[in-house]
Amino acid sequence: MSQPELWKRRESYNRNQLVKSVFLMKIRAAIFIFLMIITVTTADAFESVTFKGTDTDSNENSIMLTGKLTKPEGQGPFPAVVCLHGCGGISKRDDAWVERLSSWGYVILQVNSFGPRGKSNVCTNTRLIPPESRAQDAHDAKSFLSGFSFVDKDRIAVMGWSHGGWTTLFTVNPKTTIQNRSGSFRAAIAFYPYCEISLYGLETPLLILIGDYDDWCPASKCSQMMPFFRKPSNEVILKIYPKAYHGFDGEGTDGYAQGADKKHRMLYDPAATADAISRVREFLEKHLGRKQ
Repeated sequence: MSQPELWKRRESYNRNQLVKSVFLMKIRAAIFIFLMIITVTTADAFESVTFKGTDTDSNENSIMLTGKLTKPEGQGPFPAVVCLHGCGGISKRDDAWVERLSSWGYVILQVNSFGPRGKSNVCTNTRLIPPESRAQDAHDAKSFLSGFSFVDKDRIAVMGWSHGGWTTLFTVNPKTTIQNRSGSFRAAIAFYPYCEISLYGLETPLLILIGDYDDWCPASKCSQMMPFFRKPSNEVILKIYPKAYHGFDGEGTDGYAQGADKKHRMLYDPAATADAISRVREFLEKHLGRKQ
């Protein structure tokens, strides 16, 4: 074979190898992107839902509540948790808890109480949408969940943060006026709530998780409202974390949030968060039963 012919064959071989290499790189890239899409879809999978609320708007029309429904894999029926966001609406902290709860085998309904009322934030005026109204939302959400075959309607809990934690206290208080109340929640969890009502005589077992450095929703108020002198019909557990601030379970949180009259310190506390995760899981398993 002559030298020119040998060079041509080598050039042809090199071109073929280059084409194959580029093709394989494209295949690998496509597979990587596909796997990333699957990962994101699995982590963020939820269904946007709309359901009728009992509360009315300024024209006396029933509001249509919205939310995010997340379901674990399988047919169920599963226990469920109604989640109530804070004064700034549904946050990344809430979504992190949803991912956690779902991995434990719970259906989660994150109720958006602000959007349907034309609001996105009530931090500077927390009474703009009062806890009594949101307590009604929570019970409406419970009724909505009860209609799904994959939900065990007898094992539904409520869980809220800050404004949502405040709401949780009203949700499980039998003195709160609730229309079409279809039974009580099986368990209630409130992260750093504003404790302005007595915690005696609640219709549901309650777990409160709060930091002693919280200057927005002081832990001391919760201590004052505890049923120390009378044994409650349902247990009330108050866990106060030393040196923990408001929003201690929000990973990456480090700053200040504007309230009605001043700014409040917000800071993530990994140790308090780890303990809270453990306590929440144990509390839910105790009162809702383990995953079946």
